[in-house]
Amino acid sequence: MVAGLIDHRLSKVEFTGVTDLPAAVQRSRVIVTATPSTKPLIQADWVQPGTHLNAIGADMEGKQELDAKLFQGAQAYTDDVPQASEVGEIQNPIKAGVIKPEQVVEIGNSLLDPTLGRHDANAITIFDSTGIALQDLAAANLAFVRAKEQGVGTQVDL
Repeated sequence: MVAGLIDHRLSKVEFTGVTDLPAAVQRSRVIVTATPSTKPLIQADWVQPGTHLNAIGADMEGKQELDAKLFQGAQAYTDDVPQASEVGEIQNPIKAGVIKPEQVVEIGNSLLDPTLGRHDANAITIFDSTGIALQDLAAANLAFVRAKEQGVGTQVDL
């Protein structure tokens, strides 16, 4: 397992190998999972209030990186509810009856309607990214523009 530490003042990210996943999760406030796991890697009781999780691992039927119980009381977001219900991280809590598809907010709607965003600082938020190419391109372009404005990063021509 790898844990990342972001130092915003230095505009860099440090990655460190960890062997104690529960301890790493307990001290993290932003967690990104990027695996093809079919068994939950992150348990609900490890996650602290106020934590945000991005589940971006390989999407397929049976995929599961997060404990379905983690969705109880959490604010869940995705890029496309029907797609995520079939192959994304939210498929498991939906099948288990922990949440209903209508409780999951499409990320674009939360940008248009601020009332759909985080309710309080202690809320656990989860974003289940199933990969909508247009959204990915828009986000990548925004990151590129901001990096250029701040004079950070390296442009690579391929």
